[in-house]
Amino acid sequence: MAGTESPHRTDVAIIGMACRFPGAADIDEFARLAFAGEIAITTLDTADQAERGVAESLRRHPEYVPTAGLLDGIDQFDAAYFGIAPADAASMDPQHRVFLQEAVRALDDAGWSGADTRSVGVFAGAGENRYAARRPVGAAEPRLPWDLPAALPLLVSYHLDLHGPSVHVSSMCSTSLAAVHVARRALQASDCDLAVAGAVSITLPDSHGYLRRNGGVMSSSGRCRPFDAAADGTVPGSGAGVVVLKRLADARRDGDRVYAVIRGSALNNDGGDRLSFAAPSVRGQRDVILAALADAAVDAASVSYVEAHGTGTPLGDPVEMAALAEARASLGATGPCAVAGVKSAIGHLDEAAGAAGLIRAVLAVRDGIVPPTPGHRDLNPAIRLEDTGLYVSGTAHPWPAVPGPRRAAVTSLGVGGTNAHVVIEEAPEFGEQTRVDEDGVWVLPVSAHTEAAFTALRTAVATSDAAPAALAVTLARRRTFPQFRQAAVLATRDEVAAAFGAAPPAPPAKGIVFALPDTLDPADTVLDRLGAAPSAAPAPLRLIEALARLGVRADTLTGAGAGAFHALAAAGSVSPAVAAECARLHVDGMRVVTEGGDLTRCDDIAEAIAAALAAAAPAPLRCDVVLRHSGIVLHAGSAPSPDDLAEEARCGFMGLLDEPDGPAALPLADALASWECLLRMLASCWEAGADVDWAALRPRPEGPRAHLPVAFDPRRHWLLDRSAPAPAEPVPGTTGAAQVDMAGVDVAAELAEIWCEVLGVDRVSPDDRFFDLGGHSILAARMLARILDRLHVRCTLVDLLEPETLAEMTERVAARVRLSSLYSQMRSDHLQDDAETVEL
Repeated sequence: MAGTESPHRTDVAIIGMACRFPGAADIDEFARLAFAGEIAITTLDTADQAERGVAESLRRHPEYVPTAGLLDGIDQFDAAYFGIAPADAASMDPQHRVFLQEAVRALDDAGWSGADTRSVGVFAGAGENRYAARRPVGAAEPRLPWDLPAALPLLVSYHLDLHGPSVHVSSMCSTSLAAVHVARRALQASDCDLAVAGAVSITLPDSHGYLRRNGGVMSSSGRCRPFDAAADGTVPGSGAGVVVLKRLADARRDGDRVYAVIRGSALNNDGGDRLSFAAPSVRGQRDVILAALADAAVDAASVSYVEAHGTGTPLGDPVEMAALAEARASLGATGPCAVAGVKSAIGHLDEAAGAAGLIRAVLAVRDGIVPPTPGHRDLNPAIRLEDTGLYVSGTAHPWPAVPGPRRAAVTSLGVGGTNAHVVIEEAPEFGEQTRVDEDGVWVLPVSAHTEAAFTALRTAVATSDAAPAALAVTLARRRTFPQFRQAAVLATRDEVAAAFGAAPPAPPAKGIVFALPDTLDPADTVLDRLGAAPSAAPAPLRLIEALARLGVRADTLTGAGAGAFHALAAAGSVSPAVAAECARLHVDGMRVVTEGGDLTRCDDIAEAIAAALAAAAPAPLRCDVVLRHSGIVLHAGSAPSPDDLAEEARCGFMGLLDEPDGPAALPLADALASWECLLRMLASCWEAGADVDWAALRPRPEGPRAHLPVAFDPRRHWLLDRSAPAPAEPVPGTTGAAQVDMAGVDVAAELAEIWCEVLGVDRVSPDDRFFDLGGHSILAARMLARILDRLHVRCTLVDLLEPETLAEMTERVAARVRLSSLYSQMRSDHLQDDAETVEL
């Protein structure tokens, strides 16, 4: 195949990435670490070991190596972002928590907001759940199905509301790259439109190092040195890596930023052709490389860099290099090709190892830099590279000049023989694209689920160097939250800094009120830009229809004079033609008033308006309508009375005007004045709770996006270092409510305490909703047990799940307590009567 390439079928683009690796909390930090040649593996001194709780017996063990690739903050998690109860978050596998947040970051990086209907698949794997096995006795309930590693993709799909295939991938150390291969195949088969792929592995205890074993794969020196003469094994690490994939043609169509393109991939297994189950095979690894190159349909010589598995083990490294050399030789590729291994910098991340290698390779082809293998000095003498063109990259250096796109490959090898190989190439230029005009005004919608997250995101926006256009595109593509919102219409960076650097404005009153104008001026420019359909209807009605397509619907419409009748049409009660006729009659009456004519004629006009409405048989209103002259409120669901509209006309003729209570009305006449005015009205609607479809307002292509962090608000959710009381032993003879008198018990206080315990929150209020706090049916079952133990009444799940609030649930439970107390008293009286009879 050397020197030949063939047209390729469905290429897959990498459009989003996220990671948490030792020494790197995100992609930017990892990019710096990956090219700087830094080593992020930590070695603990004696004081650090004691502080981190390493047992003295372990510290003194002669085979103990106090080294690992540590991951900071594994006890931190933003449970509120995902609607997870704190109690559930504390018992949740930290691997699942970390991956959930990285999946959000990766999708955000890809520009996916969750508002569209594309099918999104999840292909992911995780290490063994070591956390569940270490949870203190009594600190949590028995293990649940979502404790299992196989639940990881299912949890992501559930909490992010993703409807594509959700598949657990597990092949030991090659899991994450295998997940990428499976995700790519799913996209090519149109099983989904977008795919999240990756893996996570967290070693627990996370900061204790390891015991080396004679003949084992762990390093005696505490350093991982792939392909080096001094290599003596690998070093464990913890981390998570996620990529978001999309068909390249779709990415081109949608104007997505593309990091790199996956040209080919392959999976296989070594079978029985090896020394043992855990031993590698040259033939198996060679064949997976050949299969991936054949799938990519590219010249093997065009691959300038291979991100190797590179564990630094005496057997594994020579086998991997021999397989790579054989594959290239069979294809006639003898040109220079760099080989590097990221494990020397961050350790072996087990299931997440392949994702780390892939992300580094993507950064390499994007930036045109061949990354290093930190610490590499002399080639392992068991590795023979003469006449192969292969060389170990010891330091970062510029990518060599190549005639076509930069290409790289990634290898990931699993214990047990599952091999994965992926071929990637530099992102293509998408040809001539219209440049987005960065001048003008832009809406910047900022929202978050907690005040702390809101403050953090506002600060990031205020201090960003990005243009307002880029900020607008980025924020418009994000998931929105109802709790905290601020939208500003801005044109310059200075305006952005001023709007989001100052204290946020007071939140608006909930509810959207549109005021329809009495006089109607043409506004075709704004309506055409908004995409309003051509129509003979008045401009405000066309605007209301266009706003509805954007997701903005008024809770109340208000109007005076002609505006009142057009409000009826906008609320679906009468046709625009009937509204226009009534408005014309109203204008005639006002002309009589202004010209000093016979006022009895105005009364006739009011009656004519009533007659026209009665003949039209008004339908029930879709929303409330406030008649401004008379102050009459017409409620949604009821058909307006023609007499009310006649009264509205008479009040208008007399010059009366009512000021309604409630949210301030947004004048549609102002919104129609200019595009900037329309954007300001949309910003106000969004702040008031409307879910505006910002995508419909964005130009195509959208232009560059800004780099903004996802505003998480992490809290500590951790059980391993916190003792918990053992479950109370049941008291004999108290298994039924009939044997306990609960008269006078404070049911509200007891139930509130049970809510706090089960949900893991500090306090609750009567209006709190069980499901809003992260509750679900299994937590409700736990509540049943506690209610029986403390209040001695047997409730049903219906008693707990049907009421919406704590107050309503308290009423249900209190009623059962009262019945229980009454029964107890009756039974006690009966037993007393029996006792007295015996005494007689």
